[in-house]
Amino acid sequence: MQHLPKRNLHRRAVWIGVGLALWIGACATGVWNASQPGPANTWWEGYGPVVPHETFPGDCTLCHLSGDWHHLRPDFTFDHEAQTGVALHGAHQAAQCLRCHNDRGPVQEFAARGCAGCHDDVHQGTQGVRCETCHGESHWGVHAAIADHNQTRFPLVGAHAGTACRQCHLGIERGQIEPLSTACESCHLPEAEQTTSPNHVNLGWVQGCDACHRPTQWGGTGFTHSSFALTGAHAQADCTDCHVGGVFAGTPRDCFACHQTDYQAALDPNHVALGFPTSCQDCHTTDTWQGANFQHAFNIQSGDHSGLDCSECHTVPGSSAFSCIDCHEHRQSEMDDEHDEVNGYVWATSACYACHPDGSDFQSHIDRNWRARPHAPQKDLDALERFLGGRRPR
Repeated sequence: MQHLPKRNLHRRAVWIGVGLALWIGACATGVWNASQPGPANTWWEGYGPVVPHETFPGDCTLCHLSGDWHHLRPDFTFDHEAQTGVALHGAHQAAQCLRCHNDRGPVQEFAARGCAGCHDDVHQGTQGVRCETCHGESHWGVHAAIADHNQTRFPLVGAHAGTACRQCHLGIERGQIEPLSTACESCHLPEAEQTTSPNHVNLGWVQGCDACHRPTQWGGTGFTHSSFALTGAHAQADCTDCHVGGVFAGTPRDCFACHQTDYQAALDPNHVALGFPTSCQDCHTTDTWQGANFQHAFNIQSGDHSGLDCSECHTVPGSSAFSCIDCHEHRQSEMDDEHDEVNGYVWATSACYACHPDGSDFQSHIDRNWRARPHAPQKDLDALERFLGGRRPR
C-alpha cells in the first residue's frame, strides 16, 4: 500500500474541506451552479442523479421535449398543491424541485421531520425545534424580533431597538445565542470610562447607568434632580456649571451662590449700589436673567408709568422709598393748577399716592370705585362733591 507524505495528506484534507464548504454553501443558498439558471423545475447533470421516475406518468412528453431528456417543455407547469396536497409558500415556491426531490430518499420521510428535515439547526438545539416560532418561509430573517425580545428579561426600547443583534450577541451569526447580562455596564463600560464631564471613573460611576441615562440616547441624562428642580435654563446647564470639580455633596441651593457674578454685573438697575436683596427669585425666573418680573404693587405694567427706569421714582439708592414729585411730568406749577379745586391738596409724595394709589388720575379712580357703590348714602355723595369742588362722580 502506497503511503502519501503527510504534507500531501494535509493538502488533500484542506482541498476536501474547501470543496465541502463550497457544496454546503451552494445548497444553502439555492445557487448550485451560477452558469445554469432556469426555472425551479429544470434539471442539469451537475445537480446529481435524477430522482427515480417509477411513479411518474408513462407519457414522457408531458414534461420533456421530444428527443431531449435534459430540457423540459417551456409550457410545462406543475400545481404542487393540487397534485400533492402540499402548498409551497415563500422561498419554497422558487426552490429547485431537486432541493427536496432527490436521491436522499422519499421526501415524505424528511417532511415528517419538519424544518429540520432539510435545514440544519445552526442553533444546535438551544432554541428548540420549532423554527417557525422565529422564522418565516420567505427568508431566514427573524420576524417580530423586537416583540419576541420584549418577552425576555431585556425588552428592546429606544436605541436598543435599532441595534444589530450581533452588537450584543456576538455568536448569533453562527446561530449561537447565549444568555447575556442585562446590566448596562456589561456593554457600555467603555462609554462610562471615556466620559470626562463629569469624570465617571473618578466618581465611581461605572455601574447602574440607568440611574441617570435612558435608552433613547447617552446625551441628556434622565437623572431625577429631586433636591433642586432643574427648570428653565437650569435644565440645559452642564453638571459642572454648579458641581465644580466633580463635588456634588453640599452644593448650595440659593441663587446667589452660583449667580453672584451676575448680580454684581447688573447695572440697570445697579444691584450693588441700590442694595438689592440677593434673593434673585424675587424678581427673576429660571428661564432668563433678562426682563425681571418683580410684582410691583403700583401699576408699572401699563399706562403712563410703564417703561420707566426704577431710579426715576426710587430716587434714594438702596431704598424702597419713592417720589412722585421729582418726575419731570409732575412739575409743581402744573400740579398746583390742576388741583386748585381739590380741598386739602398738598404738593407731597404721600398726598399724591393717597389719591392716586394705582397711578390713574383721581377722577377716573373715584368714578371707577364709585360705580361699584350705586346706592351710596346722600351724605357721602355731598361730602365727596364738596371735596371735588362741586363735581359729582359720574
